[in-house]
Amino acid sequence: MSLSTETQSAIVEVAKLAGAQAAQADAERRVSPDVIRAVVDAGFARWLVPARWGGDERGYTELTAAVAKLGEECSSTAWLACLAAHAARYVACLPEQGQADIWADGPDTLVAAVIKPLGTAVAVEGGFRLTGSWTYVSGVEYSDWALLTGPAPGPKSGGQPMRIFAVPRQDYTFQDTWASLGMRGTGSHTLVLDDVFVPEHRVCLREDAFRGATVGLPGRAPLPNAAVSGLTFVAPVLGAARGALAVAAQLVAVAPTGPRAAAGQSYQVDFARAAGEIDAAQLLLERASTVVDGGALTPELVRRNRRDYALALQMLADATDRLLRTGGTRAQEDGHPLQRYWRDVRSVTSHAVMQFEPAGLDYTQGLVGTA
Repeated sequence: MSLSTETQSAIVEVAKLAGAQAAQADAERRVSPDVIRAVVDAGFARWLVPARWGGDERGYTELTAAVAKLGEECSSTAWLACLAAHAARYVACLPEQGQADIWADGPDTLVAAVIKPLGTAVAVEGGFRLTGSWTYVSGVEYSDWALLTGPAPGPKSGGQPMRIFAVPRQDYTFQDTWASLGMRGTGSHTLVLDDVFVPEHRVCLREDAFRGATVGLPGRAPLPNAAVSGLTFVAPVLGAARGALAVAAQLVAVAPTGPRAAAGQSYQVDFARAAGEIDAAQLLLERASTVVDGGALTPELVRRNRRDYALALQMLADATDRLLRTGGTRAQEDGHPLQRYWRDVRSVTSHAVMQFEPAGLDYTQGLVGTA
């Protein structure tokens, strides 16, 4: 499904607004409320919401392109928009009454999701009592609901399986703890709740959500988490790398003087290689998202997608490293957009689930049957 002219225009306007405030978001460690409203108005929260709940039920290929467009201007805005869209994948795995609770007021509900298991969950009549702190909850300040994974593994889990719990905004608070090198505007603070009752209809097994076992959507093929989750990390980075490329293009267009003059051609070669790496990463993401949109994924395609997400991220990080070099010392000054893009990209590459080694091993061992 291609995007309407109206939607495309809205995305462009969000990108402009976010770009104008990108330095401010970085300094204040939060994207502004007006940018968040623009993200919602452009349809990101409803992007993947099933049509039965009033959502747009659009594709991942268009979503990836839209997120990357925002990332060219503000990586943090792109990150929040991407997560706002992808959260619907997990909501759709809750029992139908739980889905109805979250989308009762429409499909534009902002949902923050934490997949890492933390906290404690005590089974009680009709549901669970949930307590704990969940770190790195991007967009928690603006969220209407949170999807929290628990309990934390270990002796205190009581042997319970990991579950995803849906909690409304009035039941949790957050602590201002986000002070990261990059992606500063995401406001990825610590969510806190204490002995909150979560009814059974707002709970599902994390294993089921990871299998893509949606509820109330007959005929929809399961979408394994490993086949698609990498897009949430890499799509914003693709945009950030393209933004860095645009800044570096202005730098290499001017002949260097002084001590930099001898390195002029080296900078041009770095720029060309970075541009090629970014193009190659984009092609990998386009193929992966097209596979996801096609449905009925085989295990081989799931493993290939996981490999390609990690590889694309590595390529984008390498490309952004090269581009930062083209700017020399001045590009590392506070406020220079090139160092901001570089910090944002490097922040995402630190995520444990996006390292290439486990993705590469999974791909190869699945291929040769040695897993």
